[in-house]
Amino acid sequence: MKTLLCLSGLVLVLLFNGCSSPQSVAQMQGHGTREVYDAGYDRIWSAAVAAAQTGDLYILNADKANGIISAKRGLRPETFGENVAIWVRPVSPTQTSVEVVSRQIGPPVLILRNWEHRIQTSIAANLTT
Repeated sequence: MKTLLCLSGLVLVLLFNGCSSPQSVAQMQGHGTREVYDAGYDRIWSAAVAAAQTGDLYILNADKANGIISAKRGLRPETFGENVAIWVRPVSPTQTSVEVVSRQIGPPVLILRNWEHRIQTSIAANLTT
């Protein structure tokens, strides 16, 4: 009985250790991958919105006035999903900073997916078209 109780406790710790929510990820500015692009805010905002809708991600909230996008990928056979936050900030009239934070919703099942590099790459690709 003690072994079963200890095993159950360990499973619960593993399941909830590292869990994220869209709200917790939205509070993690300063802990992600940051790039500065040579383009104005409006152009980068559009590229970031497009990037936040790739690879099974979907946008939960996009607040252009505050420069934050919240996105999520739901449950898949290989993962419990991921929460993503994207901050878009003007640096100058011709430069804009983008920071991306990506966190697992639960423990990885088969594949740990981090969207930070993928989104930054997508934004850069959108700027070349």
